[in-house]
Amino acid sequence: MTPLVDTVLLLALVVTSACVVPMYLKLKRLDRTQAEYGRIFAESGHALASAGAAVRSFSTEGRAILEDLTVKIDEARKTLSDLEASRRSLAGEIATAHQPHVDRPTTSSG
Repeated sequence: MTPLVDTVLLLALVVTSACVVPMYLKLKRLDRTQAEYGRIFAESGHALASAGAAVRSFSTEGRAILEDLTVKIDEARKTLSDLEASRRSLAGEIATAHQPHVDRPTTSSG
């Protein structure tokens, strides 16, 4: 009877080993996949931090550019206003210069 029990136990050990080996391989693959996911998440975190820094930089630079543009636009509006006033003044002078001078008769009382 001992050989029969030994055979059953040996068969159970072989079946158990046959089930454990694939499970061990799957766990090893899962561990590699988990490590790869961890690496990818770390890279994603670094990429998001870099993107956040870029957005903050664009915001700061954009604000400075906007302020500079506002100053330049105000300067351009003043220059345009000065040019328009100068044009009107010159047009008035030209119109006055081209008007014929009419001598009005003077009335003398007396």
